[in-house]
This record gives sequence, structure tokens and C-alpha cells, in this order.
Amino acid sequence: MAVYTPQDYVIAIAILLAILAVLRRSLFRIVKLDKYFAVSLAPAVIFGITVRVLADAGFYTKSDWWSVTPGIYLTAIAFGSAYLAASLYIQRKSGVEYWKLSLFIGALVLPYFLINLAGYMKHPFRILYPLALAALISGLVYFVFSQSEKVKIFREKENLAIIFAHLLDGSGTFIGMEYFGFSEEHIIPELLINLAGSAAVMIPLKLAVILAAIYLIEKWKEEGVDLYYGMIKITLFILGIGPGTRNALLLTLF
Repeated sequence: MAVYTPQDYVIAIAILLAILAVLRRSLFRIVKLDKYFAVSLAPAVIFGITVRVLADAGFYTKSDWWSVTPGIYLTAIAFGSAYLAASLYIQRKSGVEYWKLSLFIGALVLPYFLINLAGYMKHPFRILYPLALAALISGLVYFVFSQSEKVKIFREKENLAIIFAHLLDGSGTFIGMEYFGFSEEHIIPELLINLAGSAAVMIPLKLAVILAAIYLIEKWKEEGVDLYYGMIKITLFILGIGPGTRNALLLTLF
């Protein structure tokens, strides 16, 4: 049974929009939204995923305020904002690139959470199942779209990363529900899975939705409206890789 209510979605979306608005007026005026910024976010993403799965494992109490959706996004963003602010300050003083400093800070902080998570992994190799399935389908997507230059946008590295992230989410849901007795937490996916009679529907559904989203975003940019382009693509990736990695890690716990 789904555990999230329509009210939860409204709150989560409102929080996300508010955060993006604040970041646009502050951090995004200082930092260019390029591959280095994306790399600098890795510690925050890993931190958020790890804390969320530790809550699933019982290491932390499940709390809407900080350890599960929507609070976990606030926790991860607070952590990311703190080390990015520190990294940018040190960059101004020392000249060392901020993204390198961000990774260094992450390397200092993350082992505590990762070691605790590893202690709960009863079946560590299960993580390979959704990873392999998502990688295989992503490879097929790349091959199919390599046949025509008209759809070359789907072969670009950042778009492939977004596709893989959401396929990982769909693959983890499919494998977890079909083979390990997991249940769906979200209302619409649960409804569609019940209608289809199988969680396998999540894979083509995720693929269709994310391909359409990427197409619209790229067309939007072609028309010269690129103010939010980088921000939206990074957000899309995080919204896929976060739940996707969590789903994959959950397979290792139970």
C-alpha cells in the first residue's frame, strides 16, 4: 500500500520549488552550472541516499522532517550548502577549485555513514541486479537512437546519465516487487502496477516519461529559454538517482 498521500506530494513539490528559487538567487549566481558543479554535488547526493536507507534499515528513526521524503531532501541540501559554502570560501583564499574541496570534505564525512550502512547489508551482491538491468536498457536506448541524427540528444552524456538514473529507479522497483516482495510507496505507480498486473510496467513508463522530459527540455533550450536549463537537468538526475540507488540498496538489506 502506498505510504505517501497527495498532501505529501504537494508539500514536497512546494519545498522543492522554494529551494530552487532560493538557490537560483544565491548559489547559482556564484557557481556555474557545469559538470564541475554536478561533480561537487556527489557528496550531498550520496549522503542523502545513505541517510535515507539507514532510516529504512532502522539505524535512524523515520522522520518526515529529516530522514525520509520530503525532509531528507532538506537534510541533504543543508549538508551540500554547508560544504559548498566552505569550499567556495577556501577557493577564494587558496585558489584550490571548489569542486575538489567538496569531494575532499565528502571523503572525510561520508565513511561514517557508509560503514554503518555496510553493516546492514545481508545480500550485497543484489545491488548488481537493478544496476545491470538499467545499464542494459540504457545501452539499448543509446543503440536505438544512434541510428538517427534527429534524436542525437538522447546520446549526449548528461542525458544518458538522466535516463540511466530513472531506469535504475524503475528497475529497482520491478525487481524488488516481483522477486523480493517489496511494495510500492507512491500512489500513481501503485495504481499503474495494479492495473498492469506487474511492476515491470515501471520500466517502459519511466523510460517514456524521461525521454519526453528530456526532449521538451532540449527543445526549450533551442528556443533560447535556457535560464533554468542546467538547474532542471541536475534536478531531474537527482530525482532519478536518489530513489533509484535507494531501491537498489534496499535489495541488499532484506
